[in-house]
Amino acid sequence: MSSRFTIEQVLARADALPALPQIVTKILEMLGDDDANVELLSTHIVNDPAVVGHILAAANAGALGASGHVDSVRQAILLLGISRVRDITLATAVIDRFRTVPPFNARGLWLHSVGVAVCAQDVARTVRLDVDAAYTAGLLHDIGQLLLVAFDPEAYARVLEARGLRDTDIVPIEHELIGVDHAQVGGALARFWKLPEAVADAIAGHHVSYRNDPENELADVVHVAEVLSHALDLGGCEDSRVPELSDLSCARLDIDWGQFVEHFPRIEARFANARIALGI
Repeated sequence: MSSRFTIEQVLARADALPALPQIVTKILEMLGDDDANVELLSTHIVNDPAVVGHILAAANAGALGASGHVDSVRQAILLLGISRVRDITLATAVIDRFRTVPPFNARGLWLHSVGVAVCAQDVARTVRLDVDAAYTAGLLHDIGQLLLVAFDPEAYARVLEARGLRDTDIVPIEHELIGVDHAQVGGALARFWKLPEAVADAIAGHHVSYRNDPENELADVVHVAEVLSHALDLGGCEDSRVPELSDLSCARLDIDWGQFVEHFPRIEARFANARIALGI
């Protein structure tokens, strides 16, 4: 039994998901801006209590040995740095808003997504690409799964069941059973939300083995990051299968794995800190 959809049909139900919070829009406007104003950023952040709580928690966790207690957003930004504050703000706002899409418990997806985001940052930094855009694309790379679940939970449950039984990549199963895949849907949803085009393209193209799209280095980064997150078992996904790594993506990014393995302990530590900061 199968239920085949088109991207247009699925996207027409985008209102089945909560709208992106305003703070996310503001954070995305600041991506890549190393001169972002601390005062302006703190003004936006204080309007979201969940974000404030996580930022202050992260600042106080990192302030061991520092004098006093961090109790203001401005002080937390100065201590953590704008880039990390953007990461925490974006992840908190998105995860809290999409923590559960009935009848799908999204916690496992978000653990995996934070792992991919952390890996994507490190890969992007290594190959001199936009670290903030890489984090955003990594965090949201599987957002299409949430929309597919909201659109037809029974159909997507069959996809997940078949993936578990066959122990194979989810994309061909999605095409077989429902006619579209979560990466295509996620990219379309990102454009619908008016996310940066580079982020939307990376989300849509991160399963590079199934794409004939033009060269997209940020999609390559997210693909490599997803494989890496599985290999390092970040997030403890039930699907422990490590996806096949694209030789073409590695060649385009020119990654020296002999040197990059030295990054693994740092990536694992950053993921552990992110989990603490985000409360997941």
